[in-house]
Amino acid sequence: MKVLSAQQIREADQFTIQNEPISSLELMERASESFVLKFMEVNRDKRPVKIFCGVGNNGGDGLAIGRLLKEKGWEVYLYVVGNPRKGSEDFKANLERSELYAVISETKDLPGIGDEDIIIDGLFGSGLSRPLEGFYREVVEYLNQHSCLKFAIDIASGLYASQPLPKDAIAFQPDYTFSFQVPKLSFFLPDYYPYVGEWQLIDIGLDQSFIAMQETHFYQTELEEIASLFPSRSKFTHKNEVGRLMIVAGSKGKMGAAVLCTEAAFRTGAGLINVCVPKCGIDILQISIPEAMVIDGKGTNEIQSIPASDDTIILGPGLGTSKKTQDAFEKFLKSTSQPLVIDADGINLLAKKKSLVKLLPKNSILTPHPGEFKRLIGSWKDDYDKLEKLRGFCRKHKLNVVLKGAYSAVCNTEGEIHFNPTGNPALATAGSGDVLTGMIGALLAQELQPFHALQLGVYLHGLAGDQAVRQLEMPWIQASDIIGFLPNAVGSVMNQ
Repeated sequence: MKVLSAQQIREADQFTIQNEPISSLELMERASESFVLKFMEVNRDKRPVKIFCGVGNNGGDGLAIGRLLKEKGWEVYLYVVGNPRKGSEDFKANLERSELYAVISETKDLPGIGDEDIIIDGLFGSGLSRPLEGFYREVVEYLNQHSCLKFAIDIASGLYASQPLPKDAIAFQPDYTFSFQVPKLSFFLPDYYPYVGEWQLIDIGLDQSFIAMQETHFYQTELEEIASLFPSRSKFTHKNEVGRLMIVAGSKGKMGAAVLCTEAAFRTGAGLINVCVPKCGIDILQISIPEAMVIDGKGTNEIQSIPASDDTIILGPGLGTSKKTQDAFEKFLKSTSQPLVIDADGINLLAKKKSLVKLLPKNSILTPHPGEFKRLIGSWKDDYDKLEKLRGFCRKHKLNVVLKGAYSAVCNTEGEIHFNPTGNPALATAGSGDVLTGMIGALLAQELQPFHALQLGVYLHGLAGDQAVRQLEMPWIQASDIIGFLPNAVGSVMNQ
């Protein structure tokens, strides 16, 4: 699914109006009807609803939503914030259809709001291009003070769709945002979560052929896309044909990372796995995972030698960053040309000696969390700058990178970012990244293209975490729980 700019969304509106054809007022009505249906899915109790409408088209949506909710038996209070005479044509048309409303032109006119009320924000839409000031800022500050349930129409007032907010800017803080047709880039960024809440998309029937023609660097991964990536197996397939993998991992005190990575790789379809570990980890691996073959990495407490291999290779989980390990890592990079999967201490070794990045084979996969990525490329001004640095890094070095977190940003060698929709905060647990790395390596070993292996691995990892939290009925999990739910996650996607 494409993530479009505010300008592209406006153009999609206009194209739909001209080519469906449909009037702009009818399109507004269609959007409002869809909002109301979604709103009633979330709210079963008919509590009082107070809708604050600006005088533009977002306010027109708010007026139409209020009318439709009233028709369905809800207690609705409409407030027009600003001068109605200066409203857009569609706003004015919906104002004429509205039975009762109050005009608010000063903050003293603002109504009382109770904890049982519901607020719907329809002040400003995605076209806003400057910070809220003066009277409108005071209105939003007033609404944010209240702890009642809050909703935003399309996008919270004051939040930009695809550019950073100035430091002192404010925006409405909803619990839910019901957004029209396509997500906004700001929805995926941690800086702006307070101004988004839980967001859901509403299909309002914008022209899909026009959307398909739009250029963008940003996408949201969809289930249908992921389901088509699974590798297939013939009846006569044997283990050497379905994924040979070598995992270079572990150091004294960190052997769990190697174990988790290996278990996850087997659960994601790797047929044969060699694990290169230091001497202190050989018995641990042999006992923990009898299916794996173990290679001596020479050092007692850290790996000091990485053997050449034609297998798909993972480097990094629990590896440590000692000088001898760094030397072995550098020597290995100079000797290989196949795409690698590099995680954790593998990324930290690159960060310690940044010239090593140039040795990475093209199309390799890196899986940093924000701290590791910052050590590798330096700091950023804001979340938008972070995305541009990610895009630039991938294009420059021809690498595939997932920047892990909520809506993990999965970037290919051309600088396209696909935001992952699966996962939850319970995945922020020790070993979770080691599991993900094993999954990605297993998929790459099964001859998926590197970016597809990365995209599918990230999606399945998040989905397994979602299923674990749901079925265990706990807000937190262990990394091994993710592995336990991988068969469920794989099955649910393959059966789509």
